[in-house]
Amino acid sequence: MSSLIPERHLVVSPSLAATIGLEETVLLSYFADVANFQSARESQGQQWFEVNIQQLNSDLAFWSSADMQRICESLRDKGVLLVASAPLTESGEIRFAFNQSAAANQSGAASGTVSGVTSVQNAANSNSEFRPASRIAPNWQPDSSTQRLLAQQGIPKEFVEGQVPTFVQYWLERGESRHAWGNRFMKQVIREWNRWQAEQNKATDLPWEQNNSSEPMPMKSDWNPSEDALEILIGQAGVSRSFIEDAIPEFVLFWREKGEASNTWNARFITHVKRQWARYQHTVENDVDPKPMSADWKPNQDVYDVLRLARIDLEFAREKIPEFIIYWRDRNEVRSSWNTTYLQFIKHQWQTAHTAAGNQTTRARKLIDDLTDTSWAD
Repeated sequence: MSSLIPERHLVVSPSLAATIGLEETVLLSYFADVANFQSARESQGQQWFEVNIQQLNSDLAFWSSADMQRICESLRDKGVLLVASAPLTESGEIRFAFNQSAAANQSGAASGTVSGVTSVQNAANSNSEFRPASRIAPNWQPDSSTQRLLAQQGIPKEFVEGQVPTFVQYWLERGESRHAWGNRFMKQVIREWNRWQAEQNKATDLPWEQNNSSEPMPMKSDWNPSEDALEILIGQAGVSRSFIEDAIPEFVLFWREKGEASNTWNARFITHVKRQWARYQHTVENDVDPKPMSADWKPNQDVYDVLRLARIDLEFAREKIPEFIIYWRDRNEVRSSWNTTYLQFIKHQWQTAHTAAGNQTTRARKLIDDLTDTSWAD
């Protein structure tokens, strides 16, 4: 083997790359290679394999963990791959199975091994989602999967819808053919959203700031957002005042611990709360059926996204799940959103824990108050 290529090759199928994308094909080929050297675990009629983040970072050093998670989600959304693990950055692993349901049964599938990407390629070719490259239609709209992924990024539905006409017109004029218009649209919307946020912050930072000096100031323990910032969040963005008040302690705590100085604390707070609120709203919209607490209840991914935005340690949150479940099973109540109740509980528990450590937080409260108070979500 040449010294310029000292490692084992990943074999990539050109036809599969043309069908599902180059990045997706590279990762899929890697998974097939992993499966060849690993015993599968049978579950729900599927052959499951696992690969941890250390191995991924070593073998796929040209991608970040976020890149690998993004591509993995793309394979899942295309129906090629089944994923049964939490996001890579949280779980530290990817548990996957090749989706054989769309393909004819392969001779090696029953043995729990994968000899390559042949069966997966057949699945892709037989799946109705995988069509040849085509020009964009004048009436093109993003599918539900694309809309869901954008909502998870905290991008408002109205903003996404507003990007569709420009996107369609641009590609109609160019007249080019593409395979995955949804992926291309998602990248453009995320880019435009980040640009819009940057412009909004730049244009309105100074009116939000109570300090007229341009000199950066450290975060104070008694810091509160200005009235202008509250008006923007409540009057314009429609954020609940209680939600905002609960976000202040975690914001102050985080920036006091970082020790940074800034003259745009209000601008940072507005961006922070808007992102949390968008994720919170997405959680509420997808958790509406009243039900009792179950013994195996787990918060969904949107809850962890909100906690991450709030800079709350996810291990701390997970350790509180058994206490949360026991309390509500004993009360035997029925609620339409255990996720939002849990989110409220963890925020107060986090603040209380830091109060005990001598850090600045909000009011100290009893456990029963933390668990039963839902005023912030009104």
